[in-house]
Formats: sequence, C-alpha cells, structure tokens
Amino acid sequence: MVAFLLTGLWLTPQQGRVWGQEQPFVVKKIDLSQYGAAASIAQDPESKQLAIGFYNCNLIFLDANLNQDQKNNLFLKNCKRFFRARYGEFGSIPFLISSIYTGSSVLHNSQENFDIPLHKAAVTDSLILQDYLLSSSDDGSVTISRLISLSPPEVNTFKLYQSIGVARNLAFTHTSNPEVGKVAVSYDTGEIAIFNIDHDTARNPVEPSTFKTINSRINTFKFTPDGTKLLIGYFTGELVELDLATGAHKTLAKVNSWLNALDINSENLVAIADDQGFVKIISLTTGKIVEEHKISTTGINAVIFTDDQTVVAADATGMIYQGKLAGSN
Repeated sequence: MVAFLLTGLWLTPQQGRVWGQEQPFVVKKIDLSQYGAAASIAQDPESKQLAIGFYNCNLIFLDANLNQDQKNNLFLKNCKRFFRARYGEFGSIPFLISSIYTGSSVLHNSQENFDIPLHKAAVTDSLILQDYLLSSSDDGSVTISRLISLSPPEVNTFKLYQSIGVARNLAFTHTSNPEVGKVAVSYDTGEIAIFNIDHDTARNPVEPSTFKTINSRINTFKFTPDGTKLLIGYFTGELVELDLATGAHKTLAKVNSWLNALDINSENLVAIADDQGFVKIISLTTGKIVEEHKISTTGINAVIFTDDQTVVAADATGMIYQGKLAGSN
C-alpha cells in the first residue's frame, strides 16, 4: 500500500484535507470483518435500510445509523461469490436483487428468496427497470428478461447485447418519458454501451450507442442526476465525465491506484473511493476536489451517499464507515 504525502505530512486513517472545517470526517464505524471483504452497499429508497454485500455471499442489513438487525441477515446459498446487490421493485413489490457467480440473480423480500437462472456464466450485475430484469455477465453478454413466475422461476430471456470481455457493471437513469428508461453497461475493455428500455424492448431491441474513452477496465460508473452524462471510474485511476449528447469527455480527477467506487448526490457532489483507502469529494460544478480523507489502511470497495451530507463506505477488511461532509454538523 503506497502512502500518500500531502503538504509535508503523512496521513493516517481518518485524517484528511478539509477546507474550512476541523471536525473528523468519520463519525461512526462498525466492524463486520467476520464476513470478510465487502463488495457493495445498497440503500432502500423508502426505509433507508442499508444492505452490505460481501464476496463470501453474506448480506448484512443496517439502519441509516449503522445499527445492525441480525435477525434479517442473509446468507445466499449456492452462490460461490457475490458481486452486487440493488434495491428495486417488480409489480410494485420491493426486492433486493443480488448478482452471483453461479449465473443467477436472487430476488429477496422479507418472506423469501427467488433464485432466477439467467446466464451460463457469472452474473456480475442485475437490476429491475420497466418490470424487466436486466443482467450482465462475465461472458460479455447483457440480457433482458420478462419475469413470468417467481416460484417456480420462469422467465423469457433475450440477449440484448454481446461484446468482448467482461460485462462488469450496469447503470440506469430515468428519462423525461416515464415509460422509457436508459441503461448503460460497462466492460473491462473500456467499452460502454447505452440502451433505451421500454415495454417493447424485448420484442423490438434497438442497437445501443457505444463509447470508449480510455483503454482501461471500468470499475464503477453512474449517470449524473439529470441523465445527460456518465461519470466513469477506471482501474487506472481516472474519473472521467462523458457527455452522452456529444461524446465529449474530460478527466475530473486521477488517483494513484484503482478507482473502485463512486456515487453522486443531488447537489452535484461526487464521492470516489480508491484502493489506497481514500474517500474524496469532488464538485461537478467546479471540477475540483473539495474534501479528501484517508479512512482506511486498505482499499475502499464501496461508497454511497445515504443523504446529501452523509457518506457510507466499506473497505476490503469488512470495516464500515459513516462520514459527514464539512459543514453538515
């Protein structure tokens, strides 16, 4: 792990550069290292519950204050390796959708789990949009599935796209038309493909728009809140802003390690997390770093805004951190 030198001082975990504020960034942390390395964090938009997914197939549920409700914890059977979980709704019923190595997406609600086989290879990401289940796989395929029955599982699945390399992540945004959503898929080759999804997509799929800004693996990406741009985090450390209308792109930041995770709040602030244990806050308005904090001695695998002033991050040892932005206390 390479140390980071800033203004002549070696930074230790939980120290960092903050403009106009002295209180610590990390206000709470909990130790979930008994579950190994964290893989993802998802937040239920209604209850604000957090689901922390671990590579060893455990799902641990926390409230917004990081209090654990152990009776709801979940181990995904026949999983082998967990990649990501997201909250979504199918037929107005809320689910947590988990993507796992054995080729399935697992839909979980408060009563039971539904294992939906989708790919012959690992499912790297999956989400529900317009009542379709979309999924990406490490064989390079992206599928769209109409759920007919959850128990027993029955789906009509169509291949939406195929490319070279691992289809690693999905991102989605709503459009001005409530009947149409926009989905992007990223590849470890640096390719991005973007689709419009509506209720006719499975019957009449259209060719995606494709982009490639850097020849590097994309570790994380997300649409901006207005859906006009993508923010992309690369294995080689770049944070790139891609304008979807023009194809123009610019590098907003560069870290000296893998850029592992990012999220955006409604105030156009971007949180990025890297493999050296840093969380940095960048203004999309100015393009400048407004806060940076070294919170761990190991890599940060996941980061999200739980509200506009609060960040939750998870590291490779299973430590979970809650941070408050400068001026929020």
